[in-house]
Amino acid sequence: MKRIIVLCLFLGVIGSLRMCHAGTVMNLSTCLEYGLKNSPSVKEANYAVDAMEESRKSARADFLPSVSSSYSFSRIENQSSKGYYSDSDYLNQYIRNFSVTISQVLYAGNRVINNYQKAKLEIERKEADRRLVRLELAYNIQATFFQLMGAKLGVRVAEEAVKRLEEGVKSAKAYLEKSLISYAEVLSAEVDLADAQQQLSRAMNDVNRKRVALFSLMNLPISEDVTFDGGLAFFGNDYPSEFERCWEKAQKNRPDLESLSKQMDIKEKEASVALGSYLPLVKMNLGYNDMNRDYDSSPTYNYDRDQRNRYWSAGVTASWEIFDGGRNWYNRTATLREVQQVKAQIQQTQLSIKEGIRKALFSIIEARLRTQSTQMAVDAAKEGYQVEKHRLAAGLSTFPNLLDAQVRLTRAQSNYTQAMLDYQLGRAELEFMLGEPKE
Repeated sequence: MKRIIVLCLFLGVIGSLRMCHAGTVMNLSTCLEYGLKNSPSVKEANYAVDAMEESRKSARADFLPSVSSSYSFSRIENQSSKGYYSDSDYLNQYIRNFSVTISQVLYAGNRVINNYQKAKLEIERKEADRRLVRLELAYNIQATFFQLMGAKLGVRVAEEAVKRLEEGVKSAKAYLEKSLISYAEVLSAEVDLADAQQQLSRAMNDVNRKRVALFSLMNLPISEDVTFDGGLAFFGNDYPSEFERCWEKAQKNRPDLESLSKQMDIKEKEASVALGSYLPLVKMNLGYNDMNRDYDSSPTYNYDRDQRNRYWSAGVTASWEIFDGGRNWYNRTATLREVQQVKAQIQQTQLSIKEGIRKALFSIIEARLRTQSTQMAVDAAKEGYQVEKHRLAAGLSTFPNLLDAQVRLTRAQSNYTQAMLDYQLGRAELEFMLGEPKE
């Protein structure tokens, strides 16, 4: 009985989990929200920021005094002694020593402050890297989502083409029985149908591939119960169409430019730390010592030689490394070269962003114009297909003309879908270049 109850509870839990995922519809916003929350790459970037925060706290500790303590216990056992007044037992003793030392750096050639500022810059750089990870993930999710929507529209176009050609093959066979068309025209219709079925198969495979890619980007388990919906037919003018405005936004928002800028500041701090190694290090020390010597009793001397000393000590020490073989100087020179390297990387990144902005603007404008022209082509192709059907039924046209009209309609629909997809991909690319992801 208990086993039956446990089995029923287990099946109930499984059923409830399935019901939770059954019929789930995700649009672009929900995909972005889920992906940015659950992606391993975003989590990795979060951990990197947290690790840098701990490093900053570690560097902050250099401003505080350090406290150390030590305790020692030793035994001295005499083996031999020489001399008129020597007494071997007199050397036998126990020694206990306890000490506490407080040390505070007073001056270190600005190395402490530069290391701390470097740690703060590392946090800012990791935060910029995290924004870049989110930006790239959002762009990839957008692009994959739009490609999936385009693939689904491609399946719809292919299904309509197959349906029309199946009707065409039936009509062709009926016309053949009445000797209104030749057998070659029937074969031509069947070949066109087979081509359309292959196009449909490829389109369905493209949908499956894009679904898998989107699930992977979001770190969401693959499920047939999840449906992605949104389409491609939405347009807007909520983007800057002038290059200069786009470039101004990119300079403010692109996290990779900020990351490189922080990296250059970090290298400059490292150069300052290396230069500070040539300056003296000054420390203040404060200590407490408790040393106890416990001598063994001696038959020769009738007085107690045990000794215990307790005392405080305070002082300032200064150390200066005069010569290190040029190690720190070469380290500073190498770091300054790395600063120039980062500056070159910034220039290269800026060129890449400018190029991407121009390409995205051109793609948006061209795709939008192409969408308008292909929409008119679809309307004309639909009307032309219906006209050819009526003309063929009236005996005023031929079956090859109807097949040609069908091909033109399928091509016009495919071109319209591709134009809408290119527009949405162009918008996504522009948002990526401007550093303004949809979240």
